Amino acid sequence: MKRIDQFFHLSQRGTTLGRELRCGCTTFCSMAYLVLVIPGVLSATGMDYGAVMSAVCLTAALGSILSGLVSNLPFALAPGLGFTTLFTHTLCQRCGCTWQQALALVLLSGALFAALSLSPLRGRLSDALPMPFKFALSAGVGLFLTLSGLINAGLITADENMVDMGTLAAPEPLLALLGILLTAALLMKRVPGALMLGMAVTAALGIPLGVTVLPQATAAPRLSLTALKPDFAGLLTLGPIPLLSALLSLVVSQYFDALGILLGVAGDAKLTDSTGDLDGQRQAMLSCGTATCLGALLGVSNVTTTAESATGIREGARTGLSAVTTGVLFLCLLPFAPLAGVMSGAVLAAPLVMVGMSMMSGITQITWKHVEISLPSFLMIVGMPFTFSITNGVMLGVVSYVAVMVCRKRAHLVDPALYLLAGVFILVAGLGALP
Repeated sequence: MKRIDQFFHLSQRGTTLGRELRCGCTTFCSMAYLVLVIPGVLSATGMDYGAVMSAVCLTAALGSILSGLVSNLPFALAPGLGFTTLFTHTLCQRCGCTWQQALALVLLSGALFAALSLSPLRGRLSDALPMPFKFALSAGVGLFLTLSGLINAGLITADENMVDMGTLAAPEPLLALLGILLTAALLMKRVPGALMLGMAVTAALGIPLGVTVLPQATAAPRLSLTALKPDFAGLLTLGPIPLLSALLSLVVSQYFDALGILLGVAGDAKLTDSTGDLDGQRQAMLSCGTATCLGALLGVSNVTTTAESATGIREGARTGLSAVTTGVLFLCLLPFAPLAGVMSGAVLAAPLVMVGMSMMSGITQITWKHVEISLPSFLMIVGMPFTFSITNGVMLGVVSYVAVMVCRKRAHLVDPALYLLAGVFILVAGLGALP
């Protein structure tokens, strides 16, 4: 116990072994659905569903454990849904890559991302962001989480570019509403583990409603159909411009997806210092790059820091022990991956909405009367949920900030790194879509 305390600095960060273990379980429960959703998307490329399911479990397990041990931060890692969509619909279906060639691109982008994480440029880009933008990141990620939870539960529908209210009388939206109210009551009464307890009770209530489906069978792990399949030779047939476009899109998107979640969630949890910087950020991002390379070898798309880590942090997670716990639970889930199906959208709605609500507090720290700060911050906040992309939100904020400052003849006050960043964003947007 003493060695664990010293390694993870439990006492120093005002937490306990029991709390970190409990919070790691909460994060795991909120992430478990990825084990079923990601294989469903990637299987459209011809990849084997069962093999991808096992790869997701193993990648999330090893990535989270690595991140927890190296960075000592409570952020779990897993293949990102946005990158899974980019892999399937952009790289494979639009650009014509085979899934083996797309895995080679993912492996290359992971290596470049890891190199960027170790370079001085990583810290330079993070420091260049004005402090209000870091508060905007927190609020934007909060709205992103909330919208994700409401859509997955059917409380909001988003079809054919139209957003509308779901059918509240349907079993899943009704269960989601009950879960939100129940979790709110538990939080108001300061019940320990309120988010995890709320998910457990909501899942149980979903059984008679037919929303929570208990799996009839489990699948044995099988990785041979997707493992060690990257096709580098096939990449040469793509041509230099498409190859550069794909790599640049993947690296830039992964960098700002991870940075947005790290700074946004950590800022809300008071894990950052007075300048908005996060101790252990370099190690966490290096872990993302390393896990991406590992995931590409196993058969999944880019790995990132999961926004669902905010659920465990909301419960009180403050160290890497929480992430390690999440990773160990994914290892335990590996032989029984279909069990993740009990975490339906209705079950996940309550923790995501509650966490999203708490992350909105940072907007009070933004100076709204100054347009050069308020407009980019606002675009960053609304850009994340409206485009369903953290990277797009950051792009809107940075590019608009540079444009407004130039128009106001204050170009000399803008950090040169932001000019470089705005140029990269414009180049990537011109070459290919961001996820």
